Amino acid sequence: MKMSFPGLDSLSTPTSITAAVTATTNAIALSSDDPNKKIQKPYTITKSRESWTKQEHDKFLEALQFFDRDWKKIEAFVGSKTVIQIRSHAQKYFLKVQKNGTTEHVPPPSAKEESSSSIPTKRL
Repeated sequence: MKMSFPGLDSLSTPTSITAAVTATTNAIALSSDDPNKKIQKPYTITKSRESWTKQEHDKFLEALQFFDRDWKKIEAFVGSKTVIQIRSHAQKYFLKVQKNGTTEHVPPPSAKEESSSSIPTKRL
């Protein structure tokens, strides 16, 4: 069973889909009647998703040893991934290491990350 959406049949490339999402998001943001409401930036896909190669992951691990959580330095060291991609990869990697209980290097959280996680929460 094939689902179709009006106006999307002619969209076949990721670029045209991104343009459609951006246009729709812009239309929704502009339709608000409240002039005080902050208009949210439209979500745009800047890069297509790519899997991490073995070489990229190895460079990531090496950079993690040298630079801890300095994502900009790790980005420069890896060379082929953005800071956002690196942070996402790191988050998944840290969870995997924690789950497996291995002794691989996981740098301690930065002061900023630590302070946000140490906020007391209300117990029920």
